[in-house]
Amino acid sequence: MDLEERTLETMGDRCEVCGAPLTREELEAILEAGGPVLCAVHADEIVPVADEDEPAGAA
Repeated sequence: MDLEERTLETMGDRCEVCGAPLTREELEAILEAGGPVLCAVHADEIVPVADEDEPAGAA
């Protein structure tokens, strides 16, 4: 896996899903998070994955 694949030079200024132009705030959030290149609408659809191996309540 190439870790240098996503650099400032290769990061686009459009959402990878819908192609909408990204705002300055969206670009700053992408840089802080380390990607992916998504507009605010599509970034909100990302569900964080828990670090646990088992679902809550399963014991």
